Amino acid sequence: MSLSYFLLRHTFAKARIPCSCRPICNCAPPPTFVSLHHAPLFNQPPSIFSSLLHQFSNTFIHVKSIHAQIIKNWVSTENFLAAKLVTVYSDLGFLGHARKMFDQCSLPETAVCNAMMAGFLRNQQHTEVPKLFRMMGSCNIEIDTYTCMFSLKACASLLDDEIGMEIVRTAVRKGFRLHPYVGSSMVNFLVKCGYLDDAQNVFDGMPEKDAVCWNSIIGGYVKKGLFTEAIQMFPEMIGGGLRPSPVTMVSSLKACGESGLKKVGMCAHGCVLALGMGNDVFVLTSRMFSNIRLGKRKNPPCLYH
Repeated sequence: MSLSYFLLRHTFAKARIPCSCRPICNCAPPPTFVSLHHAPLFNQPPSIFSSLLHQFSNTFIHVKSIHAQIIKNWVSTENFLAAKLVTVYSDLGFLGHARKMFDQCSLPETAVCNAMMAGFLRNQQHTEVPKLFRMMGSCNIEIDTYTCMFSLKACASLLDDEIGMEIVRTAVRKGFRLHPYVGSSMVNFLVKCGYLDDAQNVFDGMPEKDAVCWNSIIGGYVKKGLFTEAIQMFPEMIGGGLRPSPVTMVSSLKACGESGLKKVGMCAHGCVLALGMGNDVFVLTSRMFSNIRLGKRKNPPCLYH
């Protein structure tokens, strides 16, 4: 069965067309892909096209065909479908099409702006995200947790503390700092831009902390040379019920090696083995570095295999 035929059948079924009309669809020969592209799908609601975009979002030609049907049906793409199309196009790597879709919205809603931000991040266009954040502010478009999270991620990558601190203030003013994802993004941004005290304050005020947030704060202390503080965070993370990741262990092992705390270093090495991270190349390198710094130059060969 061709995709175009399936699209028509799927659309009729979703729209609950009366039984008297269905034999026409059942008896008609499967239309070609070209005929689907040129023949409107009978004034279907936006939800039908959203469902089709969800099912056939992995091929550009299919998405373009569905987009063409949306236009032929005069279905509004202002917000509901615009966000979907922006997401699908950017996921496929066609950021130009996503941007064109976004620019066609006279006044995009928050969901459309967030979809465009996610598309920029996914396609490594980080510089466009802070611009979009400021555009939303100037146009009085509502800023939500996703807006702050995406914008802070871009600013952390760009080390743009000017706009980043503006976003932090906005997030605090709106009460988003307690949101786990926004709080984690704030900590990551503040650490990368060197505001470690501010990052610690945000971190301490978060009711829920994920592994990314812990990794950011531990890595920040290591980068600043505050190895004892970094080591103290490690048992707190485990005590909170979170499983350390390889990133956590790399930072912790480096802190152990630089601080010269042999007992803590032995515990960290034991944790690596218990968690089954012994074969991770980055963890392995950190273990070797830690052992050398702690004076354990003669280790069993099996330690590094």
